[in-house]
Amino acid sequence: MYQTATWKEKVSLFLKIFIPLLVYQFANFSASFIDTMMTGQYSTVDLAGVSMATSLWNPFFALLTGIVSALVPIIGQHLGRGNQERIRQELHHFIYLAIGLALLLFILVFGGAVPVLRLLHLERAVFQVAEQYLLYISIGILPLLLFSVFRSFFDSLGLTRLSMYLMLLIVPFNSFFNYLLIYGKWGLPRLGGAGTGMGTALAYWAVLGVVIWVMHRHPKMKDYQIWKMSRFELSFITEDLRLGLPIGLQIFAEVAIFAVVGLYMSKFSSQVIASHQAAMNFATLLYAFPLSISAALPIVISYEIGAGRDQDVKEYSRLGRLTAMGFASLTLSFLYFFRPMVASLYGHDPAFIQLTSQFLTYALFFQLADAFTAPIQGILRGYKDTTMPFIIGLVSYWSLTFPIAFFLDSRTSLGPFAYWIGLVVGIFVCGICLNLRLKIVAKRAMKQY
Repeated sequence: MYQTATWKEKVSLFLKIFIPLLVYQFANFSASFIDTMMTGQYSTVDLAGVSMATSLWNPFFALLTGIVSALVPIIGQHLGRGNQERIRQELHHFIYLAIGLALLLFILVFGGAVPVLRLLHLERAVFQVAEQYLLYISIGILPLLLFSVFRSFFDSLGLTRLSMYLMLLIVPFNSFFNYLLIYGKWGLPRLGGAGTGMGTALAYWAVLGVVIWVMHRHPKMKDYQIWKMSRFELSFITEDLRLGLPIGLQIFAEVAIFAVVGLYMSKFSSQVIASHQAAMNFATLLYAFPLSISAALPIVISYEIGAGRDQDVKEYSRLGRLTAMGFASLTLSFLYFFRPMVASLYGHDPAFIQLTSQFLTYALFFQLADAFTAPIQGILRGYKDTTMPFIIGLVSYWSLTFPIAFFLDSRTSLGPFAYWIGLVVGIFVCGICLNLRLKIVAKRAMKQY
């Protein structure tokens, strides 16, 4: 990170941070995309099972990775103040935190997720795939969280290109392990769709090994003495959770609402479940654009806040929001014209392709809503304002989505599409409320400079 003087310099620095993050997010979402696509090509029933499993897995995965993402603004502000000793201590305490959170998620998967599956009265074949997927993917909980900590550390130092290269390794690793385990190649058992859970877990272990090797070799790591262990102090964990838990809970509230909608699809046919999952999976892949902007903004904004440069904060905020809208226009155009082609990536049945294309029509509105809301979330995290955005997200999503969805489902012939409309309304309302919150926070921060 460094100070910029002109708009051109700001655009250049922002793009240097944003583009690797975008590639990183595409690689990150590609694990789910590859799992869903390869499972859909194998069997629609298996795709329905993986859909139910990921609906339970994704919210908790998002909660814990959201918590450890708090490392970015924390280190960003220490960098702005030139406090290197605290950077090393914060990294070590986030590692301690990740180990504890991994144990918690492991317990939640076995103690909560699997019993919930039994309550959904799924078709037997669908239930078996979902249960096995959860058991297999739980093997990758620890490397996933540790990698999230190291990735946040790299991002906060401005090493987003390194994060990008490391995350890109997920694609070949995941594809390779999935192929072996879905189809039972090289003498391995034929696990079908559930094998994608094991494939993803093995891919994260492989990438974590590469990350540790890189941290040993990278010259910039020497400046922070990361291999010199820090004494455990509860005050660090308390402060990390104070900032990170609202971020995680905010993301959890967002992801969980999508997950619950996915679980509600269980009352429809397995083909509806599979089409919903395919369309939602591709919409999530496109979410990489606004999410990357949301991830880049706390890096630059927290640095400028730490240095006390209010005008630079405003300019980066404006730049991020304009970039999000620019990319939204591109993804909207692509999705509108190529919906049938996208649907065919997930299966060959004509009825499945037609139904998935209908779901993708509603995904157009997701792109617009996310482009408006996601950058504001990133700006607020740069200000280290996390508690109120969590409350806003919780109320916006959960108080609107299901009342609207239930009303439309019962009074119209929209069926499963009613739930997508409820989601879009919730995202837009959340964005409007967060924008009002940003004006308050920015005005308060300006008085402190």
